[in-house]
Amino acid sequence: MKGNIHLLVLATVGGGILSQTARPVTYLLLGLFIAWIATLKKSLTWIVTLSVCFIFGFIYFTPQVPTNPSTIHHPLKGKIISPLIETESTISTTLKLEDRDEKAMVVYFKTADQPEEINYVRAHLKFGAECVINGEAGLPEGARNPGQFDYQDYLRNQHITVQISAESADQISCKGQSFLHNAFKARNAMISKVKKSMSPRAFGWASALVFGDTQYLPEETVEWFRDFSLSHILAISGLHVGLFLGGVYLILYRSGFTTVDQARRMVLFILPAYSFISGAAPPVLRACLMAVFLLFIMQWKIKVAATDVLAIVAMLLLVFNPAYFYNLGFQFSFIVTFSLLLSYPLLGNKNMWIASIMISFISQAVILPLQLHHFYEFNPLSLFANILLVPYFSFIIIPLLFLLVLLAFFIPTLTVTLSTITVAFHESFLNWIRGVSEPLNIQWVVGELPLEWILAYFAVLILMMINWVRKRLKKAFLFGVGTVVVLMCYSVKPYISSQGTVTMLDVGQGDSFVVELPHRKGILMIDAAGSPVFSSNPDRIADQIIEPFLKSRGIKKIDALLISHMDHDHSGSVDRLQQSFNVAEIYVSPYHAIDQPGVNVIDQGDTIVLDGYEFNVLHPRGDEQETNKNSVVIYTKLGGKSWLFTGDSTASIEEKILSNYPSLTTNVLKVGHHGSDSSTSAKWINSLAPDVALISSGVDNRYGHPHKEVVDRLLEKNVILFRTDLHGAVQYQFSKQTGTFSTFLPYNEENKKRLP
Repeated sequence: MKGNIHLLVLATVGGGILSQTARPVTYLLLGLFIAWIATLKKSLTWIVTLSVCFIFGFIYFTPQVPTNPSTIHHPLKGKIISPLIETESTISTTLKLEDRDEKAMVVYFKTADQPEEINYVRAHLKFGAECVINGEAGLPEGARNPGQFDYQDYLRNQHITVQISAESADQISCKGQSFLHNAFKARNAMISKVKKSMSPRAFGWASALVFGDTQYLPEETVEWFRDFSLSHILAISGLHVGLFLGGVYLILYRSGFTTVDQARRMVLFILPAYSFISGAAPPVLRACLMAVFLLFIMQWKIKVAATDVLAIVAMLLLVFNPAYFYNLGFQFSFIVTFSLLLSYPLLGNKNMWIASIMISFISQAVILPLQLHHFYEFNPLSLFANILLVPYFSFIIIPLLFLLVLLAFFIPTLTVTLSTITVAFHESFLNWIRGVSEPLNIQWVVGELPLEWILAYFAVLILMMINWVRKRLKKAFLFGVGTVVVLMCYSVKPYISSQGTVTMLDVGQGDSFVVELPHRKGILMIDAAGSPVFSSNPDRIADQIIEPFLKSRGIKKIDALLISHMDHDHSGSVDRLQQSFNVAEIYVSPYHAIDQPGVNVIDQGDTIVLDGYEFNVLHPRGDEQETNKNSVVIYTKLGGKSWLFTGDSTASIEEKILSNYPSLTTNVLKVGHHGSDSSTSAKWINSLAPDVALISSGVDNRYGHPHKEVVDRLLEKNVILFRTDLHGAVQYQFSKQTGTFSTFLPYNEENKKRLP
């Protein structure tokens, strides 16, 4: 089995992947993958062993069914098993429940005028404390739109199946603590000491690159690293562990203080401490555990394949914590390390720069499909950024930061001066790089790469690497081209597909509709809701809902953005969308004050034409002296149905439209003003005779939308009603003259109960 343990882990992971999906194509591709692995060792024993590992992975990593909050008995009792996470508005931690094999997320909401209560909560929510928590239990917030990050699923993968919210310290009663509480306390004290001894800007980099926390870095800096696929530099990983080990060996052995054996023993003692101090993220644990194994192997002079060591470490971590299976850092770290180990014949006997280029290329190539699956885009020029900045951070910045952190404990006054000089040089260099790279920040928006396409990409990539290692360069090049072809084929799918889509996004209390025409001949957005005025993040709706949806669909250009009226819940994300997308045309009414160049003004009688599809403007005609009444009303035909988009038009405007267009009917009605009783009169419904009505309203919104009177009028006419507060995003997928409605959230019994 020597040298082949990684095959067992691959089979286990394959079973885990299969447990996440039920698509027939995925079953077929994974079956072929496992069959291929089995043929590598043509023996019945191997086939049975791999099959057992595959089945084990399938069972072990099967997602948990969410707990029904109504089955949870109050108060919740359990033990705290994580350090506190504190934001501007909350303090949270994880509770291992006493009466079930599950965890709960405990969230305390701060009250600004009660600092003593906040300090009480901080003091009592200690790691290892036995707690009794009273509060409102419910499921964590999940995704309500395609492409949106699913926080509920993220927590469920960590076996956190319920969230309990406490708004008062009286609801929290804890006693005791574990020894780890003192360890976390010492870590926080160490970080606080370093923070006081460094300039604030330098500490931001030290916090990210030494302690594993990027919250002190400017958001635009983190975003730039993300755009150029450089986030791995900011996330402590094997690179940082390797540099730390190199520094320790340099100090202990090369300086003559210790022998080789003494240095190894000291490293074995120091590594766990470093792992803890740096945040113990999965990539750090992987690197530290591998280093420990390799040091023992060297000590005992055992011959073990490096891939076996990696496989054993991976399996130990997965058994210890199954949640690592879903952790992106864990996935990226092991895939890259495994690929580089298999590619060692290509890297040997190469000079530093050539080896660095090849390592960057291989690393980028193997994580690319996962990056597209989760983030939908990548920068083709990121390889060059990695070639330049990885050595810069590896040999200059990270060693300097380690040194400054060390000096902070012995000569803090000198640390302030040195850190100021270091960060001034560093940020000047980065600003120059960012200035040069700005024109090169061209993102290839591919979309959410499905699992079967990921497997197809990896199949071609593996064939490329096999031929490259065996020096069959022509075949390797052809298979390399094949990986690009796989991605390009997926990218052009919308352009050859005859299917179009209309999506009503769930943006809370606001409106955002996206119309994708067949063959990607045009993208029309009707309204772009902004975050509520009381939100701490004014771009939350754009960043967390609209932009992820568009990019998950492979959309980078918006051909027409129509804003029905100037209210923030219809227009608040326009500026952000213009920063992130190529918005070709913006359309507004003559009574919409918007400070944008090249805006098209439209009113009654105008038509927006995209690839032969006409979007006719039925209103406004004259200034109604009120923003809702000046809403642009659009009539069109898509997928064999007529559609009427009404913005926030009131009942009086409905009267005017019916007067101007007495024979107007529609199959699909966008209900005005989120279902307010100021719109959608009985006469309006009777005249239009819609089959389907769409209401965009926030869950438990403070306005009570949609109002019962409006819902009753629609249901009395047997209109099929889709609501974002109940169904999340709603889509109509059409081809030629037929189409089908679907909801992002299942239309289950719980949702039915909420219908008036």
